[in-house]
Amino acid sequence: MTSIDLNNEEIKTLIAIMQFSIAACPLGSVSQEVEIDAEKLEKLIAKMEKGLRL
Repeated sequence: MTSIDLNNEEIKTLIAIMQFSIAACPLGSVSQEVEIDAEKLEKLIAKMEKGLRL
């Protein structure tokens, strides 16, 4: 596991970017190395939001 130290504002920014990408971007063309889809992003967003509540 890798740990990255982000403050709350940085996490909120990443969440907003991911939410925007779900709605506006063709996720299938984002990366050929990593499979990215709306479900993966939604899970990551939920995990980040949970971390903000701690």
